Amino acid sequence: PLSRAQFIEIDLFLSNYLLSSQGDRMAMANAVEGRYPFLDHRVVEFATRVPPRFRMNGLKEKFILKQAARNHIPHELIDRPKKPYRAPISKCFFGNQPVDYVEELLSQNKIKKSGYFNPHKVLRLVKKCRQYEGQILSERENMALVGILSTQIIDHQFIQNFPAYPIQEPKDTQIYREGQETGKPEGFKAA
Repeated sequence: PLSRAQFIEIDLFLSNYLLSSQGDRMAMANAVEGRYPFLDHRVVEFATRVPPRFRMNGLKEKFILKQAARNHIPHELIDRPKKPYRAPISKCFFGNQPVDYVEELLSQNKIKKSGYFNPHKVLRLVKKCRQYEGQILSERENMALVGILSTQIIDHQFIQNFPAYPIQEPKDTQIYREGQETGKPEGFKAA
């Protein structure tokens, strides 16, 4: 079961998410050469042959790696709890220089006009972001901010300001209608 779970995580999460959107793609787009020593094919091949009891000891992840590094890295680092990387979401929008379009999209008028969110709750979140310049928001508040802002951007781009082009009827549909009007049983006539 552990090997299957790790295979699925490597196949779906590592390559399609971590290395693409948070790794190689971001590094290469900014001319940063990021080499990942644990992704060397020899390390990966070795790791897949390590018995499951050494890969995880109880719920202790990276057990064998931590044991190998114990004499080289301070125990405070090896034994500290795992923390996920969190991007400073709200700080990007409400830090030293607030972003104008964000202020506009999260304004009371825009929130009311779109009608997706409770304007009073959004205002409370925005006030908290402004007051603390995005410094002390919880992960839940950061995710709420991203969800609200993303929805507002989509609404602005594709609902409120979507260009109204006339939709042309497909040729097959025109032929079918003409056939219906002439009373032909198959509904189509030669084009």
